[in-house]
Amino acid sequence: MLKGFIFHVRSRLERPDLIPYYLLLKVKKLFKIDFEKNTGTKGKKIDVVILTLPKDFELLGKVVQSLDKLKHPINKIFIIAPDNATIKDYCTKNNLHFVDERSLLGYGKDSIHYMVNGANRNGWIFQQLLKWSGDKFCEMEDYFIIDSDTIISSPFSLIEKDAFIFYQNEEWHQPYFKAFKHLFGYPTRNKLSFTSHMMIFNREMLRLIKKELETKHGKSWDQAYLSTIDEHEASCVSDYDNYANWVLCNFPERTLERPLYNKAFSRKDLEYIENNMATFGKKYKTISFHSYIK
Repeated sequence: MLKGFIFHVRSRLERPDLIPYYLLLKVKKLFKIDFEKNTGTKGKKIDVVILTLPKDFELLGKVVQSLDKLKHPINKIFIIAPDNATIKDYCTKNNLHFVDERSLLGYGKDSIHYMVNGANRNGWIFQQLLKWSGDKFCEMEDYFIIDSDTIISSPFSLIEKDAFIFYQNEEWHQPYFKAFKHLFGYPTRNKLSFTSHMMIFNREMLRLIKKELETKHGKSWDQAYLSTIDEHEASCVSDYDNYANWVLCNFPERTLERPLYNKAFSRKDLEYIENNMATFGKKYKTISFHSYIK
């Protein structure tokens, strides 16, 4: 409630043109528009990629288990993480495919300088680069990323015919618009946010994005991405928004926008929600347990 109010006030001051889009999405969610879409027969086979850290390991098993609700056959589940014995052992025992995060880009988060008011944000932006690196090791044409603190609570799918479904929330953050324009040289077409704790990626589209970045910036795609760093802004760029907006701009016929039905809770509520998942699943498609919510 407070979050929505803050958005509303900020939009009036900075982008009053966004208010109609915000209100329309709120109305759609109020009436649960498209909530029951794509919940039937399973669609195209995909890979799944989950990034995790030791601080989120307690949730990893629950995230993996919840993938049964995803309306796609799953080829393989890849876990990207630091070289951690506990996580590697868990992957071995559960037929999951461990990927050392340092192997994908040839460096770790320690090679990135991103400090904002004394807070080190290098890990936050490093994980965005990792999400965009699934084209290096995934086997299927498409792969699904879900954050390791987010559990699927009700069935949904990610592809309808030949179009990718991007789930939209009513948040809005001007630096994400600015970062997209910096990276690609043209504005976004989406008016709100695709940052939804999950996304379907297409490997060929990622290759096209990376080629475009390297051509426009004259450097590797990851270094082009890191050029968005703003040490006055703690959240300067969005992996999910950049990817979905690029697809929307370049392949609009392959894009479907649907409301995001997600709710965030404190981890102390985990047991209660698990015991009442049938009830929560009627309201939300995904439930997030962010470590910063106390």
